[in-house]
Amino acid sequence: MALGDGATPAPVPNLSISGAALAALLHRCAAAAGDCDGLLFGRASHLPAPPASLSDYDDLPPAPALSISVSGHCSLSHPSSLSDPLGRFQAPSSDPSSAVGFFSSRRRTALRPSMRELALANSLSKTIEGRTIAHPLLFILVSPSASPNFSTHSYDYRAFLLLGSRLVPASISVVNVGPGFRDQYHAFYPESPMPCLPIPQPSSPEPTGQRHTHTIGEQKAVDEIVDGFGIGRLQGVLGSAAGQAAEMDDMYAGMLRKLEKLAREVEQSNLRVLEQENRNLLLRYRYAGMQ
Repeated sequence: MALGDGATPAPVPNLSISGAALAALLHRCAAAAGDCDGLLFGRASHLPAPPASLSDYDDLPPAPALSISVSGHCSLSHPSSLSDPLGRFQAPSSDPSSAVGFFSSRRRTALRPSMRELALANSLSKTIEGRTIAHPLLFILVSPSASPNFSTHSYDYRAFLLLGSRLVPASISVVNVGPGFRDQYHAFYPESPMPCLPIPQPSSPEPTGQRHTHTIGEQKAVDEIVDGFGIGRLQGVLGSAAGQAAEMDDMYAGMLRKLEKLAREVEQSNLRVLEQENRNLLLRYRYAGMQ
C-alpha cells in the first residue's frame, strides 16, 4: 500500500547486538561446512517518550519508539535448517515464539536477500506473530571469507527488517559494556553459586550440639569459585569485621588464580580446535580437487 504525500512513515526500530553475541554468530558462520542459518534471540522493548522539542520545524523525522537488541542465536549443524526448498519455515527444536528474527550465512555472495530468504522471513513472521511486543522481523545476512592458507578470516554482514512484505536494509549497532549497554540489563537475573551461609552472632552463641554443620555440597560450591578457601573461613568473613579486608584479598586472589587457570585451559583448547578445523578444511579442499 503506497503512502500518500502527507503520510508520515513509521519510525524504524533501534537495532543493536552485543559484541559477544556478534562474535559468537560470526564464529558459527565461519565454522560451518557451508551455508547455514538459525534463529536470533533477544528482547524488544518500548523506548521512553522523548522530551518535548523546542524546534519550530514540523518536518523532523519521528524518533524510534521501539528497540530490538540481539543477545544470542540458535543454529543446527546441517545447513538450511529453518526452511524447506520452498522457503517455508520449519520449526527447529528450540521454541521460535521468543525469537526476534533469523540469520543466514552465504560464502562470497552479495549482501542481498534471496527469494528463499524473503519467503522464509514472511513464513517465520506469521509463525511468531503472537509475540508479546509486536515488532518487525529482523534478518542478518552474513558473508564470511578466508585467505587461501586460512590465516585470515573476514566477515561482511548486513541487517534487514521485514516491513510489509519486503526486506528493507537497516542499520544495526554493536554495543559493548557501557552506557549504551545498560538497556539490556533489564532481562538479567543475577544468580550466585555461593551457598547461603548463616551469619554467626558473637553475642548469642549457639548451644552445644546445635551448631550449623556444612554439607559437602556447600563446600563444593565454594571450591568451584576459589580453591583452598574453607567454608568456615568464608563464614567468618561474613560475620566479623576484624581482618575482613585481608581475608577478602586472599579470597579474591584465589578466585583470580582459578580464573587464570581456566583461561589458559580455554586458550589451549581453542588452539587445538583451530588447528583441527584448518586440517579439516585442507582435507575438504584436497578431496574436492581444489588443490
